[in-house]
Amino acid sequence: MKRVAPFAFMLLFLAASSACGGSSSHAYSGTYLSLGDSIAAGNGASDKATTAFVPLVARDEGGLDVLNVAEAGATTRDVLDRQLPGVLDGKPKKLAFITLSVGGNDLAALIPNTACQQDPLPSSCPLDDALAQVGRNLDDIMRRLRGNYPATPIVLLLYPNFFSGTGHAFESPAQRVLPRLDDVLARVAAKYPHTAVATTAAAFEGKGATLTHVLDPQFDPHPTDAGHRLIADAFIAALRRVK
Repeated sequence: MKRVAPFAFMLLFLAASSACGGSSSHAYSGTYLSLGDSIAAGNGASDKATTAFVPLVARDEGGLDVLNVAEAGATTRDVLDRQLPGVLDGKPKKLAFITLSVGGNDLAALIPNTACQQDPLPSSCPLDDALAQVGRNLDDIMRRLRGNYPATPIVLLLYPNFFSGTGHAFESPAQRVLPRLDDVLARVAAKYPHTAVATTAAAFEGKGATLTHVLDPQFDPHPTDAGHRLIADAFIAALRRVK
């Protein structure tokens, strides 16, 4: 039997590995629905139509049509009151999958709150109440989505600390608050079938200076194109887990 040289074998292995990577092997059909806040709306991207995470996911998962109703500043309440009704009233016949980036704005007012900047957090920081409300609203969002799309894959974004590694005054408060928000998001997601979470915290840790616009001359706590690419990759990885 003819032996394969080690170097040639390595090349064959790498070629096989490459074939398994890249875009999903799942052949999606239907419309990609995006709900949520400014991250899903594409803020921070150089071109919201091409370099934000939503169009990146749509392209990599087969060039899907996109219905993106996300809007800057949206809270969980806004998704319930403004985004879902428009989507469900004119319900698309078939959705490929749904992504949801929401919850951060529910807590945005807590980050500059001086009580919420202390470590440990004092009882005067209303974090527990805010998190409980996020959980209730998100549960309502998921119930309504699952009532209309019982088997459609849904992926929720777990927020990274966009201030990580920047030395910004919000870095430490965000690090105390966001992991608790992510715990709430993950717990709600775990209650529903065909649902996963996109995890990005490790990818952004210590890299806020390059993956966000936090240190730009004009402050902007949103991802750069590179940051959006990482978020897109996290959503694609989660979609593979949810099938």
